Amino acid sequence: MNNKLLYIVGMAFLLSTTANGQQHAADSLGNNGLDAEMIDLGYIKKNRSNLTQAVSTVSSEVFENKTATILQNSLYGLFPGLYAKQNVGWHAEAALNVRGRGGLGDGTPLIIVDGFPRSLNAITLEEVETMSVLKDGAATALYGARGANGVILLTTKRGAYNSFDVDINYKHGFTLPVNKPEMADAYTYARAMNEALYYDGLAPMYSESDLNAFRNQTSPDIFPNVNWVDEGTRSMGENNQLNLLVRGGGSKLRYMGLFDYKNDFGLLNEKYTEYTDRYKSQIRSYDMRLRMNIDVDLTSSTQMQFGIVGVLNESKRPDETIGTIFENLYKVPSAAFPIKTSNDLWGSNLLHKMNPLAVIADQGYYQTNWRKLEANMRITQDLSMLLKGLKAEAAIAYDNTATFWQEGSKTYSYEVISYSDETGKVGTVYNDNPQYVVNIGSGSNKVLEQTIRSNWEVKLGYDRAWNNHQLSVSALYRQEMEESLGVNSSWYRHSLMGMASYNFRNKYMVDVVANRYGTSVLLKGDKFRFYPAVSAAWVLSNEDFLKDWSFVDLLKLRLSYGRSAVDNLAYGLGKHYWSSLREYYFGDSNTEVSGYLERKIPMRSLELETADKYNIGLDVQLFKKLSFTADMYYDKRSNILVSNNKVSGMIGIDVPQQNVGKVESKGLELSLGWNDKIRDFRYYINGNVSFMDSKVLENGEGYQPYDYLYAKGHKVGQAFGLEAVGYFRDEEDIRKSPVQTFSTVRPGDVKYKDQNNDGRIDAYDEVAIGKSTTVPEMVYGLNLGFEYKGFGVDATFQGVGGISTMLTTPHVYRPLRNNNNISTWYLKDRIRWTESTKDIANLPRLSTLDNANNYRSSTQWLENGSFFKLRNLNVYYNFPQKWSEKLRMDKLQVYVRAQDLFSLDHIDYLNCENLSLGYFDTMSISLGLNINF
Repeated sequence: MNNKLLYIVGMAFLLSTTANGQQHAADSLGNNGLDAEMIDLGYIKKNRSNLTQAVSTVSSEVFENKTATILQNSLYGLFPGLYAKQNVGWHAEAALNVRGRGGLGDGTPLIIVDGFPRSLNAITLEEVETMSVLKDGAATALYGARGANGVILLTTKRGAYNSFDVDINYKHGFTLPVNKPEMADAYTYARAMNEALYYDGLAPMYSESDLNAFRNQTSPDIFPNVNWVDEGTRSMGENNQLNLLVRGGGSKLRYMGLFDYKNDFGLLNEKYTEYTDRYKSQIRSYDMRLRMNIDVDLTSSTQMQFGIVGVLNESKRPDETIGTIFENLYKVPSAAFPIKTSNDLWGSNLLHKMNPLAVIADQGYYQTNWRKLEANMRITQDLSMLLKGLKAEAAIAYDNTATFWQEGSKTYSYEVISYSDETGKVGTVYNDNPQYVVNIGSGSNKVLEQTIRSNWEVKLGYDRAWNNHQLSVSALYRQEMEESLGVNSSWYRHSLMGMASYNFRNKYMVDVVANRYGTSVLLKGDKFRFYPAVSAAWVLSNEDFLKDWSFVDLLKLRLSYGRSAVDNLAYGLGKHYWSSLREYYFGDSNTEVSGYLERKIPMRSLELETADKYNIGLDVQLFKKLSFTADMYYDKRSNILVSNNKVSGMIGIDVPQQNVGKVESKGLELSLGWNDKIRDFRYYINGNVSFMDSKVLENGEGYQPYDYLYAKGHKVGQAFGLEAVGYFRDEEDIRKSPVQTFSTVRPGDVKYKDQNNDGRIDAYDEVAIGKSTTVPEMVYGLNLGFEYKGFGVDATFQGVGGISTMLTTPHVYRPLRNNNNISTWYLKDRIRWTESTKDIANLPRLSTLDNANNYRSSTQWLENGSFFKLRNLNVYYNFPQKWSEKLRMDKLQVYVRAQDLFSLDHIDYLNCENLSLGYFDTMSISLGLNINF
């Protein structure tokens, strides 16, 4: 069964069961206990059945069965409207987008942890209580100039009254490399080089005797055959994680304490990482964190919440970036030079001037020590003695993150072997006096990076219910400060906000937000903007005409509008700058005089990228088992800061950017789930699907002579390029075809369509090709599982459709040119153009030259980026209660978990979401034990 058919089958299965999130996931409605479940929106908490905003929420049980040690990598397929895109690399985090990208930027959402803006990198999966995605304007307006890209709100676990619970979790994991490109061996590489030189019209590099020497390995100093990737790496990495969580409390104090330790060891070959006794250069990290959350009833009317988390992390690697280490293993051809020469020196040549394995073994090490402290406190005072329903809150948070560094820098000797018939084999040694120096940063240079955040807020709220009415009104003032090392790297924000909610008979609800928000990136004297929102809900299931429909637990219609923005602008846009050291010439003798150069014209007015969001939603729950949610949305972005390409360069000076960009996005989100239990058999199937579309209305681009050249009117991230129509068969074909202006063309080069019929192929022939390369048209998730007498299985799938990608990776898809290596994809998996394959070829000829003609953005390299992946699999067994009780345990579980087990996609080699040659793409498997007392 081919990938396309499997993709269709997977989609048909998903849509036949279209479901939501996960077993404990919900979307603007709950499962059982609708009236009891509270949804935290950050500044306000709402009963789920009365929620008027578009919010998706999952609870702790979802995360506890995931394999990932990085929280972002556990979010695939969980939330409708949340697109988690996998990044490949050592401890790489998934990129997150809510309802697409909205504007022309990367669309990164705001992260709120326990009520304050923070990152997720201090959070373990085990400490998550709930995570919510705030999607519509009514929810994001609460966050003013930071909410337009959506908000991800996370709360950590806290203690409970009169309880005591201990949870111990240990797992041992393995990381296995997958999707590794296979590079050509020395003989195959040499033949490919000769073929490329032949079609370039150049003399061959290797003689027949040279080829035989590569194949027979009769002289490895001169004709080596090194599989650098296999030699430099091992088949498996390992990691360990121990997690201890204690939570409980008495009548006045509640607590939650978490201790977490994990280590992770990379995929470099120990033969080289332990090459010297001075240091070990294996890629590795050690991580320890401690969190404490405390809640205290100071009096019957006064409560205090306190939270603190500390993280210590040490990471080590060779004294080279991880991406470069792995790229070196791919880019050096197997025929280039030996690992070591016969003189026991590292091999190299005058082109690369390095040895990929020596970089791992003999170039030193680099170590970073990352420290994080986050603390927050909140005091809530009931003021009912003054006015019933009146309450005041005050909160403060302080975060400090810093990274320190240490480097052991070393040079190594290498030998370059040359050979000629006259001189024979000659070796030249470079760096014959290697040095080893340990550098530890000192003073201001000791800290590689540091960020300090401090936030505080005060809030006064009034909440009363009488007869059939409920009214909640609150006012909040908040200040935020974030400072990092460097120039123009500090942000200051103020928010003065009013919120009101009205509920009539649990049937009709209205929420209003008025947020006056100021940010330091705006120009002096013009720092504040206004962000309003209004949302309403009608709970039809509480109407008298549905009272006899007992199977209807919830039927609710929602409608909302809200405004928010993003303030990720650079400083200095409104300032006039001059630069020195410009030379001017005066007089008859052109005397040179130094002076100043006027820089870009300053902006006299500056706006924030603003989002006006509209949403209509439907929430349904039936039989206390079936849940369904549908949301339709429209997002209009305006005031996007773009380059002004409409002013002629004749003005003689760089013109300022303008807030004229506009983008519209719209979409549909569906989720449906079923959760049931039949005697000892419990099962669930839940899923979600999101359809997204976007259109660039204005992007500041200048005049184009042909309408098809405009990016306006197309999707955000739309791919543009030439339309390939085949390959030149011979010189006569070249003469009869339009002139291709990018480089000299030869038979076997890509032939392009002349879009404007001017007899030339140039940049004016580039058109929209494929789909967006950044925002898919469809994202879906499928979550299913069962448990029977202690044995259970949970699985999470994620799929993406309607997205394009370009095969631009050097060495793999673009071989040999400019001294690149070559993969078997070009040699075996596809049919390259040769004189004997010109009728069936699907790739251009090989070339050693830059060949700008063949390697342009075009349909030749366009590929379908859609996929369907098994993101997480959890297989577990809970030992019978009578067994665990004998051991004085409440629960004893063993499990096997795996992440990224398979992918059905259209990309040969590499991860279809990230076509990079850095650290390997991996599959993770963990064996674990969970004990609860």
